[in-house]
Amino acid sequence: MNAFVTENNYIYIHSGLLENLDSYEELEGIIAHEIGHLKLGHVESRRILSKKNSNLINIGLFALLGATLAGSDNNLNGSILIGTDFFSKKQFKYNRTQELEADIFSIKALNKLKKSSIGLNEFFKKIEERNKLFPKKNNYYTSHPNSENRLELINSLSNFKNNNLNTTIYYKNLELDLQKLKIKLTAYTKNKQKFNVIKKNLKEKNKIFYSSINHYLSHNITASIKKAEELQEQDKKNPFTNEMIGSLLFIKGNYKKASLHYSHAIDKFNKLKVSPPLNIKLSLAKSLIEINDKKSLKKSLLILEELIPMKYNSIYLWRLIGTNAEKLGDKSASLVAIAEEKILKKQYDKAKVFASKALKYKNIKTLYKIRASDIINLK
Repeated sequence: MNAFVTENNYIYIHSGLLENLDSYEELEGIIAHEIGHLKLGHVESRRILSKKNSNLINIGLFALLGATLAGSDNNLNGSILIGTDFFSKKQFKYNRTQELEADIFSIKALNKLKKSSIGLNEFFKKIEERNKLFPKKNNYYTSHPNSENRLELINSLSNFKNNNLNTTIYYKNLELDLQKLKIKLTAYTKNKQKFNVIKKNLKEKNKIFYSSINHYLSHNITASIKKAEELQEQDKKNPFTNEMIGSLLFIKGNYKKASLHYSHAIDKFNKLKVSPPLNIKLSLAKSLIEINDKKSLKKSLLILEELIPMKYNSIYLWRLIGTNAEKLGDKSASLVAIAEEKILKKQYDKAKVFASKALKYKNIKTLYKIRASDIINLK
């Protein structure tokens, strides 16, 4: 039940966390906290500390090993444990400090937006309840501060005491229902236990959606599509329903209809002046590749190439580009796609080999020529 940030400035939210949220205010508070880690430079500083600790532990191990070879120490294992334990404690203490700093950042950010910290408060209450189910750890061995202390911090720093919690929010005429999100998550995670829990408190307006997902989890895709189409009739402007039908049709192998629904979803997002999610564009490209005629393949490749600036670090994207280019007979683009995948796997020498092969083709497109040249010039 967690969220975290990475060195490439992405915030990842675990599905288990989303499944346990009861309001958008909780999610808002968690995201504000993770943004705090990014803004305060915690990701980079943790990486540096981890590297330093690793180097110091290695130095200690070599020294102890030398002493043991000289026959002077019969307690090597105990010394190693004490050494690694010391640096673990140091790392945990450092992490706890950063967690508190991110807490303070999130509360100040919410104050600035004139928003209540009720979401953070509710989330840490859940953590506290969850921690009661497990034996109490020494605070020395935890990477996060005590939940009770964090609750006190929130209550002391928060300027706005609004206690309203929302399960539905609106963004540019798009209704975003938290229960609907949870239902959809169970489709991805196949968590039938959570799915059954949702049924106990199911909203009337979400019954058709729930039924569609229930058919999907029971492997009755045809019935799932029918329910999704029924849902679409109720709300024809909702792009997410088109995306859902497209995904179900893709599973059925009806790639042409799937591509139409993905296209409709993208059009609806554009009409709402909302940037279409990248995964829908990837799904459209994938369905066009499966249609496998020249027109569809060319269209698919254009979509994938447009996604490179945003998804250049995705192995999945480069594999789709490679497959697509291969089908179109564009060997140079296919080789560059393989080279890019090797880069992401840190296989730099192999990447340079594929990039060099790609540059031998006279008809190589400028986009791939630039990327291949950059790979070759990597040091």
